This record gives sequence, C-alpha cells and structure tokens, in this order.
Amino acid sequence: MFFSELKRRKVINTVLPYVGVVWLLLQVVSVVVPLLSLSPLVGTFSAVLLFALFPVVLYLSWFYDLTSNGIVLTPADDSGTVTPLGWKNWTALCGILLLSCSIGFSYFQQVRSNSLKAQEGISTVKVADSIAVVGFKDQSPEQDQQYLAEGLTEEITSLLGKMPNLTVAASGSGLVLSKQGLDPIAIGRRLEVKTVLTGSVRRTGDQLKIRLELLETEKGHTLWTETLQRSLSDVFALETQIARAVVNLLQDNYLDQSAISNHANTQSVDAYVMYLKGREQYRLQTTEAIKEARKLFEQAIALDPEYAQAHVALADTFVLLSEGKSEFGVLKADVAAQLASQSLAKAFLREPNMAEAFAVQGKVFEFEQQDDQALAAYDKAISLNPNLAIAYMWRYQILYRLGRYDESLASLEHSYRLDPVSVATLYNSALELSLRGLYPEAEQRFLQLIADFPKSPWGYAGLGGVAAFQGKLAKSIKYWQQAHLLSPQNQHFKSNYISVILRLGMVDQASRLATESDYQNTLLLQSGKYHELFQIMNFQLAASPDDGWIAFEAGWYQVLIGDKQKGIELLLKARTLIKESELYGMPFCSPAIELAWALQQRHEAAAASQYIQQCQQQLNNAQIGNQVDWELDYLGARLAVLTGDHQKALQQLELAISRGWREWWLSYDPLLLALHKNDKFKQLQSNLSLLMAKDKKQALLLFPDSPSQHTSTQQQ
Repeated sequence: MFFSELKRRKVINTVLPYVGVVWLLLQVVSVVVPLLSLSPLVGTFSAVLLFALFPVVLYLSWFYDLTSNGIVLTPADDSGTVTPLGWKNWTALCGILLLSCSIGFSYFQQVRSNSLKAQEGISTVKVADSIAVVGFKDQSPEQDQQYLAEGLTEEITSLLGKMPNLTVAASGSGLVLSKQGLDPIAIGRRLEVKTVLTGSVRRTGDQLKIRLELLETEKGHTLWTETLQRSLSDVFALETQIARAVVNLLQDNYLDQSAISNHANTQSVDAYVMYLKGREQYRLQTTEAIKEARKLFEQAIALDPEYAQAHVALADTFVLLSEGKSEFGVLKADVAAQLASQSLAKAFLREPNMAEAFAVQGKVFEFEQQDDQALAAYDKAISLNPNLAIAYMWRYQILYRLGRYDESLASLEHSYRLDPVSVATLYNSALELSLRGLYPEAEQRFLQLIADFPKSPWGYAGLGGVAAFQGKLAKSIKYWQQAHLLSPQNQHFKSNYISVILRLGMVDQASRLATESDYQNTLLLQSGKYHELFQIMNFQLAASPDDGWIAFEAGWYQVLIGDKQKGIELLLKARTLIKESELYGMPFCSPAIELAWALQQRHEAAAASQYIQQCQQQLNNAQIGNQVDWELDYLGARLAVLTGDHQKALQQLELAISRGWREWWLSYDPLLLALHKNDKFKQLQSNLSLLMAKDKKQALLLFPDSPSQHTSTQQQ
C-alpha cells in the first residue's frame, strides 16, 4: 500500500533530481574551495546544509510533483481531487525543517570544533564534566613563591568555574588536601571529580615557567602535559590560555580566545604580587589573618587603583571582619557594609561582571536587611560563575534565616559538593547536623574540620556549640576556651565563651574576660547588684528615649527582679519603637513573645493573640525544618502557658531540659509564673539545679587560678 502510494505520488521522480543537484554542487564546491584558498569549513557547511534539506525535499515531494509545467500539487487520491495543504501539514513541515537544521548545525559545530582544535595541535582527550585544579608546587630556587603557586591555582579555578556544563571543585579544598600530602589522584577522588589539573611553578626573576599535567582520576592516567614560559607581566594571558586549553581538551565544543575573559587583570606586577600575598592570608580564616589580608589588599590598590579584583577582595575582608556569628567580629556591621559598598562601587565601575563582586554585594545587602536584593545578588553571582561555592554558602545562610529550609539545604549541599574541604562548608554542614539532633555526626565533622585546619578556631567553636546544644556546659566552655585562644580578637568566640560561663553563674570568671561594657548589665544582674543596674538603665533610657531595644532591655530587667508594672510599661513602649520585622527573632521569637505577655497583663487579649499566633507559626516553620533545639522547646512551653495549656507547657519544658536547656533564670521567667506552684515544675526546677551544679563543678577546674567559692547570687 505504502509503496504503491509512493509510486503514485512520484516521490522518487522528485527526490532523484535533488540528489543529482546535490552531487553536482558538492563537486563544484570541492574544486572552488581550494582554488580560492577558502576555509575547508565552507565545503563542510555546504554539504551539511544540502543534506539537512533532504528530509524537507522528501516531505514536500509527497504533496507536490515536479512536471514540465512546473511544480504542481499532487491529487489526494485516484479521483484527481486536489486538496490544499492545511495548517497541520505546514506545522509538520516547519517541525521537520527545524529538526533537520538543528541536527545539521550540531554536526557542523562538532566538525568546526575538531578542525579548530586540530589547527592548534590539540584534540579532545577525554569528555569529562568535572575537574579540580590541585595546588601547583613551588619549584623556584628560593622556595619562596608558594603564594604565587596557590594564587595561580585560584585564578585558573575561577576561570574554569565560569564554563557551563563543567563542575569545578573549589581551589581551597584542593590546596588543603595538597598540604596534607595527598597526591593529585587521591585528591581528585576525595573531591569526586573525573579529572585533575596539577603542575609546578618556577619563577626566576620576572620569568615564569609552568609545567602542567592533566590527569584522569579513575585509573590515574596522564591525559595531557605542557610546559609554558612567560614573563610575569603576561600571567593573566597565561591563566586564560591554560583554562581555555583545558576546556578544549575535555569538551567537544571549541572555545576561541575571546570565550574566556580574565577579570583579575592589573598592569602592575607588584600589585598582583601584593594581591596574591593578601589571598594567602585570607585563606587562613582567622581574625588576625583577615586583618593582615586587608592591609595587603589596600597596598595592592595603592600600587594600581584600577585593579578591580583587589577592590573586591578588600570589600570581602570588610564583610568578614564585621560582627556576627559567621564573621570575625571586629567592625560594626553598618561600618563594614559602608566600607564594603565603597570598595564594590569602585570594582563595578572598572569591571561590571565579576561574580565575586556580586557575591560580596549580596552580603552587604544582608547587613542592610535588604533580603530580596541579597538573594538577587547571589543569583547573579552564580549565573556568572556556577561553581562559586561561597555564593551558594551565603545564599544558604539567608534562605535559612528566612525560613526557606528546603531551598537553603539545597544550596548548602551544592556548596559542599563544590568545596567539601573548607572551613565554611564543614562548619555549616556540621551545624546543620547538630540542629537536627545528629550530634555524633556533627562532632565527627567538626573534628574533621580541626584535622584539616588545625590552626582554625572554627572546629573548636563548633564543638563548643554542639556541647551547649546538649546541655554539657563544662565541655562547651572547654572548647570555646580553645577557640578564643586561637583567635582572641574574634568577638563572636569571646561572646559565646562568656555566655556559657555566665549560664553556670560563674560571674567572677566571666568578669575577668568581659572587659567590654557590653557585658556590664548582665554581670550586674547576675551579681545581684540591682540598684546599680537600674541606675545605668535609667541613664540609658534618658539618653536614648527613642531606642526601642534599650526600652525592652530595661523593661525586661524590671519584670525579672524589679517593678513589674514599670517593666510592663517599658515593654509596651518598646513595642511602638521596634520595627515589626524585628519582633520575631528566632529561636525565642523575641521580643514578640514578651510583648504578648505584657499585653495579656494589661488585658489586651486581641493584640496579644496576634503576637502569639505569629510566634506559633514561626515555631511550626522551624519544626518543619526538622530542627531539634531546646530553645524551640522552651518557646513551645512559653506559648503553651500564654494560651492556658499548662500540661503541654510542662511537657515542653521537660523536653527542653532533657535536650539541654540550662539557664539560671528559669525561676525568674515571668511567662512561666503560672507554673510555679505545680509540683511537676518544682521537680523540674530541682533537677535543673542539680545538673547545673554538677556542670559548674567541672567547669571550675578549667580556671585553676580562680577561687571556686565565687558564685553568683542566683545559686547561693
């Protein structure tokens, strides 16, 4: 049936002439191309185009006949009835044309890539979608150019990271593993990449000699080797050449010289060297090292004010030196944001498409509480460099804070895949484990952090946090003590160290550490010096009458140990001064939960209910994220009391204590006052006192020069 219809429609009569024309044209092209010294790709393009049109001609020949009178429409059947083509026929024709041209174009691109690669003397050695650039070795005569070798590793990694469809492990992970003595193949397997680029750097005067070796990790075979020699002033062109060569070796598509741009250019070799020395300090990730990196980046900019990469690096140090849990705590956040913004403005003016610049800008937006702009900046950074691990890490942090837990975890996991041996990823991934109650797994990862980075305080800080999560305060103090010793200028470490000490009522020990005025009020409170405390708070209220947080703090102290009614007035005053967006700070949903209590005391049930409902929603969101946290359990207990469910409140409180709730002010909390006469509450309070007394005895052994008889008023 089909063949008879094929014969009736005279398809072969139409197709054969086309085949003849194709053959004739290709013969002409084969003669003309070499005669006119045209590119061989002209012949290839002509052949591909003609063959791509063959399915179109075949389809049209089913509906049209080629006659001596021209092209005529073929009757639909033997009756001779001619039916015009409908929209379905033309749609099918367009589909065939697009598909055929698409296949032809892909084939032509492949031939073109191979041809261009052949002209450069290279060819695809292995189709691979992942690579790690392992730290180059310093082979200079004086062995003093390691910063240069590591800098080249970073720059080449950054250039490769911009390539689509290529997963590039972060340079930091490779550098750490190299320093541990692992060979490149072992490093590649640890980082789970298919190929590894390694080599050595030798600097003699202003001359650079780089030996390169591309390895595949599965069997350890060498895929490619090359030795390049250039002047140090040509280092940026050299980095681009290396990155382009690697991509052309690993992927089918061909990249020409304009496909990769190096935004790290500077006309000053001295500025570049100073920048690399700054990066060397930056990688140490301590407060002291980051401060030194800042100085070196400033010197690089002084040598070349047009050096965009140095401006970005300087902005990055301002961000890291700001106060905060994940930063290094030297600059006020608003000051750090202002300084970073100034540096970024200079960077964007000189180079508007730097992924690292957008990542740092995202952090600045976070400091300014512009969350939507921050996320947009992180997304822009990732679009420019899909392998920029720190952008995924910072994106995870803001998404987590916004309660978008699934998205935040996906971003964290992506960061961990790209950079599994870094302080940031190890710390945050371990922190996630601890927040989900997986304490042994979290401890193992923090111990791995210490093993990989023995000079970093973050592993000890993480262990201190895990111990505190479990209510093991003496153990927590031990780890925070080690973190503080490794980085004494880090205010975050010092603050946590002092905070855990104060939770055990060790006022004397805390006083020796808390030299800043920030701890003055807490120390007065725990020392029982209430009159002096209220004098200070009255002065602060008079000096800053429009500061809602001062009003809240003063009011809270009053309801704890002073004039309850005055405290309620101050809390309600704070309600009118604090921004709505700042009322629901988790995990305690504070100050909203305290304001709800104050409103209930004034019989304003409707207003209190709004805060309670929002806090309950915040708690539900956190629990959806699978967090295991005694702080959330304690919030649940407070909410239960405010809603009149005392039985649930006692259950939540018992759960909080079993999970690690250890606070001296439990019996002072006005939100739990309705439970004080309950026998179950009294038993829980007694058990808590025994646990804390035992922990305090162990903690005092960590301070042999302090008299153990010094105790706080709360525990006498």
